[in-house]
Amino acid sequence: MKVRDPRRMPAATWPAVLAALLLAGLALVLGQHAAAELDWIDADSWLRNALATLDDTQPSVWVLIAGIAAALLGLWFLIAAFLPARRSHLAAEGPGDLWVSPRAVEALASDAAGRAPGVLHAHSELRSRRLKVKALLAPGHEAAVADIMEAVGDRLSGLAELEIAVQAKEAHR
Repeated sequence: MKVRDPRRMPAATWPAVLAALLLAGLALVLGQHAAAELDWIDADSWLRNALATLDDTQPSVWVLIAGIAAALLGLWFLIAAFLPARRSHLAAEGPGDLWVSPRAVEALASDAAGRAPGVLHAHSELRSRRLKVKALLAPGHEAAVADIMEAVGDRLSGLAELEIAVQAKEAHR
């Protein structure tokens, strides 16, 4: 049995929520219109009043702008409906079905870099399979970059295939 890989929310989630809210608002307006037309309530129809304000013989600029905005919003909804959800975790190497979160990879890399000789502080950031490690070195430890690369590579071996970049800066005396 193939297990699906962990994914984020689909891109169409927020447009779907927005569309549901717009449809609920439309249902409210239509319900109020029906109640006003059937004399169930003692009020004018919101829909009839709104349509009366739109009854203009001259084309309005704001109607054109609203139409363009509606077309762009519809295009955005259409594109979002076809976008696949992004993967939220990285697949670990090996025969099993093991996934690791990007934050866990960052924490492991920061800890490994921080334990390398001559490193005072380390911070890692993972962006699309590229791990950037920033390290603050003790004065006089220029060769620590190779040690950081080796320590991070050893710690992350077997987890995921990543491109590792190290930026090291020497602390001031």
